[in-house]
Amino acid sequence: MRFWMGLSFAVAFEVIAVIFLSYSYGLTKLLPSIIAITFYFISILLYMWITRGKEVGVVGALFAGLGTVIILLVGYLAFNEKISTLKLIGVVLILAGVASLSRKPKPKPKGTGVIQ
Repeated sequence: MRFWMGLSFAVAFEVIAVIFLSYSYGLTKLLPSIIAITFYFISILLYMWITRGKEVGVVGALFAGLGTVIILLVGYLAFNEKISTLKLIGVVLILAGVASLSRKPKPKPKGTGVIQ
């Protein structure tokens, strides 16, 4: 539970950072730039905290995948960006990957391994 809360907050802070990054116009506007950098910093700190004792590849894929999907939706809803069929296919593939990575593998029954 703590992992999913941390991941949710890390992704949320990343999304907020991306939103303010777009308002900063290439880091030329001071206040949105400071907000974007601050939220990116907090997001990375949370990401580092949730990767402790976890598989870095799995956590990284979950973090990047969920963030990408949410940012795509924010772009569509807040910035009137277009979503093409190719983007939708990509989102479906990302969500399928996130779902498969978040599942715990079933343990192998004892006695079914190769005898050496």
